[in-house]
Amino acid sequence: MTGRIAGKIALITGGASGIGLATAELFIKEGATVVIADKNGAAAEQAVSVLGAKASAFACDVSKSDEVQAMVTAAMKRHGRIDILINNAGYGIAGSVV
Repeated sequence: MTGRIAGKIALITGGASGIGLATAELFIKEGATVVIADKNGAAAEQAVSVLGAKASAFACDVSKSDEVQAMVTAAMKRHGRIDILINNAGYGIAGSVV
């Protein structure tokens, strides 16, 4: 398929649902291969089962640097590069907001 981002490799954190999943769907439609990274590994796998062969899943809690490094290493090993990074996942810390 040819599209605006055909042949690109995209890593999307928080990609198993909501905005992340919608982004993955659009990117695949536009020709990219996506790595769905999500704290909920089962949800990431479920998203991949819907998205198809142009997607892969990786369980990752972005608040843990060792898991982020493992995710990037795995994506690089599988695809050789990351062209697009969507930092959609986030985490909060309970307490006061300044």
